[in-house]
Order: sequence, then C-alpha cells, then structure tokens
Amino acid sequence: MKIGDYEYPSQVTFEDALRIAGLAITKFDGKMSNKDVGEALGYKIKNPDAISGYIFRKFDEICLYGLMKRERGFISVTDIAKDALDPYDSRKAEDGKARAIRKMSIVSKAFTEWNGEIPQETAFPSKLVDLLAIQWQEAQKHTESLRKLFIEVFPYLKSPSQPPPDFSGMGVGGDRMVEEHGTGTMTISARGKSFGFTKTLPFTDKGIKELKELANFLATQIEEEPTEEQQQNKQKTS
Repeated sequence: MKIGDYEYPSQVTFEDALRIAGLAITKFDGKMSNKDVGEALGYKIKNPDAISGYIFRKFDEICLYGLMKRERGFISVTDIAKDALDPYDSRKAEDGKARAIRKMSIVSKAFTEWNGEIPQETAFPSKLVDLLAIQWQEAQKHTESLRKLFIEVFPYLKSPSQPPPDFSGMGVGGDRMVEEHGTGTMTISARGKSFGFTKTLPFTDKGIKELKELANFLATQIEEEPTEEQQQNKQKTS
C-alpha cells in the first residue's frame, strides 16, 4: 500500500516476516527461492514461473520490514534479520527488530512524532493528515490498515527489556526530581533546572538527546560539589 510518499505492508505482518526470515536462516542458509517463500506464505506453487503478481506483492511487503531483500528468483535475509533472530543474545535480537521496523519511514516518522503513542481510532485520520500532509479522504482510506500495523510494530520500538531509568526518590539538592505527566512525558528537576524527558523514547535519537542533556548537567554539578575528603581538608587548613 502507498499513502502519500510512503509505502507500507498491509497483507503481511511483521510476525510473518520474522517467521519466514527465520525459516530462511535455519533451513535455507539465508536464501529462499520464490517457490519456497510462496509456500511459506501458505500457497501451493507448482510452477515458480507462474507465480501471480498478487503473491509477488506479498514478497515485496516482506522486504518492506527490512528483514529480507528481493533477488532474481530468490529472497535473501539481511544482516539486520540475522541480528533480529539471534537465538543467544536477546538484547541484540530486540535491537535488530527495532532497526528493521525503522526501515519503514512511515513507522519511524509516526513513532517519533507521536512519542510512541497510537492515537484513538476516531482521531487517527486527522493525525495522519497532520503527519503526512495528505487529504482527509486518503487518510480515512488507510486508517484501518495503518493503525493495525502501528499496533503490531510500535511495541518493538519501545525496548521493553530496557525501560527508561527510574529517577524517583533521587532528588538533587533537595529538589523533587520527577514529575509524571499523562502525556507520556516527565519533568526532571535538578538544582533548580528542569528537563523534559519522553518516557517512551529513551533509545531513539530524541530520547538519547534528552538523556545526554540531563547527564551533562548533572556531571557539571558533581564536578562542582566538593567531596567529603575535600571538605575535611578544607576544614583542617582553615
């Protein structure tokens, strides 16, 4: 499917793409023939040269997820797929899945602009209009399939195994450090200075930038704060 300038899969789910990429890695040395891919999608294919355009479109949708790429007569896995399906390193696998999903520009854009939150169904078309600068009618046409896609893939971008740091109870200089908001954000106060922090985006470019700003500020405060030994030495010399 295409909305505005963006393509996205509507017939093949991310779980389907993961399953087929995993099959390619474990049974086909990373490279599956068109016939094998078609059969993995549930079709009976007698003649590989007679595969329909509808099935080939599903091949293209598999590749939109960043896990596989089309070749002449074959579909092969990408390096990202090998990371996403790593059976021994769950951290690496989660990161690989997130990187694969971010290959879809529309998903990456929506996740960043919406702070990882999916709008309610009634508000979804208008949110698409604002996000993609498209007409209302086009947004309505794609609402059901796009919302279904976002519901499936957004959780992979939130890195559930690595939640954002919990700063509760870690007041600096007597400040109340964390103030929660219902919008998926929090305000962190340290020594009279406040920082906006997006709870659902700790490992995106935006989230990392927010964390760096806070960390840099706290580092300057730690450097300026004399240690206990320094305080004692100062008292001795005074």
